[in-house]
Amino acid sequence: ETELSGIEGNETAVDDMKQLQKQHSELSTQRARSEGRRSEMVEMIRGLKRKLSQNEYRNVEEDYRVASIRHDTTEMAVKDIDKYHSALDKALQRYHSIKIAEINTIIRDLWALTYKGEDISNIEIVSGQEAGSRSTRSYNYRVVMTKGGSKMDMRGRCSAGQRVLASIVIRLALAETFCVNFGCIALDEPTVNLDDKNKAGLAVALAQIIASRQQQSNFQLVLITHDIDFVVMMKNELASQANVNMPE
Repeated sequence: ETELSGIEGNETAVDDMKQLQKQHSELSTQRARSEGRRSEMVEMIRGLKRKLSQNEYRNVEEDYRVASIRHDTTEMAVKDIDKYHSALDKALQRYHSIKIAEINTIIRDLWALTYKGEDISNIEIVSGQEAGSRSTRSYNYRVVMTKGGSKMDMRGRCSAGQRVLASIVIRLALAETFCVNFGCIALDEPTVNLDDKNKAGLAVALAQIIASRQQQSNFQLVLITHDIDFVVMMKNELASQANVNMPE
């Protein structure tokens, strides 16, 4: 030690040796830990290999391939169905708009023909889409009248006679739009609350519908009424427009 102490740089060498011994000890500890983890991993691998050799996992690669194909094809089908649903939804909205326009055209013509008042120039069906997703979409239908150049909801703003005539006109328009192949219209006491002018207008409209449907073999109009005056009006209009003679 006396000789070592006399060597130049001895203290630095001793410090370096202690530092290296400390690192060696730490590395040995880490190696022991790593060896332990390695042993655990080796044992885990052996266990997994034994498990894979069982019948349940014997064809796992083929099963995975089949499942992967099924997943991919299902995902493609879902995308195709979503495209189809979107296209169908757009088509239904367009069909809805077209039919509403057709119904309102017929309503406008029938209203001008039947209503003899001067306060309401036109009525129409307005459909407002309520909030909701595509799957829960619904429409809020209401009848709107044009009065004095302004449009307003008809409900609560018209007389009983106007309300009855509007309901008949709308039913006739719906029948003309959707029931061409079915061809059956039933009206029960349609002249309730109607004055003579509007009764005459309704008789003209019904006679025109009957005249236009004469060539349709499955058309039938069922009219229930106790109004003798209206029956006479219908008889005269049918004779003049449809060449149909009603029995006495």
